[in-house]
Amino acid sequence: ATSAKSRLLHLTETAPFFILSPRASYDRGKGGERVRRLASKRFGMTPISAFFFVGLALREGSGMLWATLLAAALHECGHLLAARLMKIPIRGIRLDFLGARIDVGAVVLSYGQEWLLAAAGPLFSLLLATLAAPFWSVSLFLRAFSAASLLLGILNLLPVRSFDGGRMLECFLCCRLGAMNGERIMQGFTFVSLFLLWLTAVYLLFHTGGGLSLFCFSVSLFARFLENGKVS
Repeated sequence: ATSAKSRLLHLTETAPFFILSPRASYDRGKGGERVRRLASKRFGMTPISAFFFVGLALREGSGMLWATLLAAALHECGHLLAARLMKIPIRGIRLDFLGARIDVGAVVLSYGQEWLLAAAGPLFSLLLATLAAPFWSVSLFLRAFSAASLLLGILNLLPVRSFDGGRMLECFLCCRLGAMNGERIMQGFTFVSLFLLWLTAVYLLFHTGGGLSLFCFSVSLFARFLENGKVS
C-alpha cells in the first residue's frame, strides 16, 4: 500500500505538466463563427519546456517518467486520430510548459466537431488505462503507464477552459445558450475548478509531502486566469 501511494504521489509530480488538449487560438469569421488560426510551423517547443523535460529525464531513473511520457503521447494520438477521421487538417503541434497545443487549418469547426476532437484525448487515455490495468502485477512500467493514463484522462476532463473537459462543456453551453452566455458561464466553471484543484494540491503538499508539481501547476493556471480571465 505504501509503495502504491508513493507511486501515485510521484505521478502527481510529473503528469500535471502533460495536460495535452486541442488548445488553440481563434479568429472570428464574418458570421461570428470561430475559425482556427494557422500554425506557423509543424512542430515547436518552448525553451523552458525543453529544459524541464531534460531535467526530468536526468533526474528520473525508474522509468516512471517514460511511462508518463508515453501516456501523454498516446493521449495526443487520440486527438490526432479524431482529427484524421473527421478530415481536419493538422498544421502544427507546439509543446509548452503546461502542455501541448494542436493547431489545425483555418477551417470552421462545428460545435459537434470540436466536442469530438476534445473528447478523443481523455477517452483514449481512459481506454488505455483500462486495457493496461490487468497487467499491473506483471510490469512496473505498465502499472505506471496505466496510472498515468488514468490521471491524465481525469485531469483533462476538468471543466477548465483550454482543458479537454472545458472545451467539451463550452461547446455544449455555446450550442444550447449561445456563444456569449456559454463563454460567461464557462468562466465560472473554470474559476471553481481551478480553486478546487489548488485546494487538492495544498492538501497533498502539507499532508503527504508530495504533489509539489501539481501545486505549481494549479497556481500557474490560477494566476493566469486571474490576470487574463482565461487559462489559454
